[in-house]
Amino acid sequence: MLDINKSQEILENYFATVTREQFAKDLEKYCPELVEAESATLGLDTSKHTELYQQAKQESKLEIAPKLLEKGLSVQEVAAILELDIHLIVK
Repeated sequence: MLDINKSQEILENYFATVTREQFAKDLEKYCPELVEAESATLGLDTSKHTELYQQAKQESKLEIAPKLLEKGLSVQEVAAILELDIHLIVK
């Protein structure tokens, strides 16, 4: 019979120590149908997903920059806050 407390302890220990990479490998090994379903849903590979995320993050920072400048912050302050190159803000 399944011991709920022991199962919970095993899962808690696993998630407390597992790396993202190892979790992804384990998921693919033990639940390939989940990995396939997720890939089909996204329609993107991981590198493409990361690239799109970074692009969206950059664009959102560039949209915020003019608003901070309007509030009276200097170009240098805006660049530091948003972690952007000054040349991108000046454009």
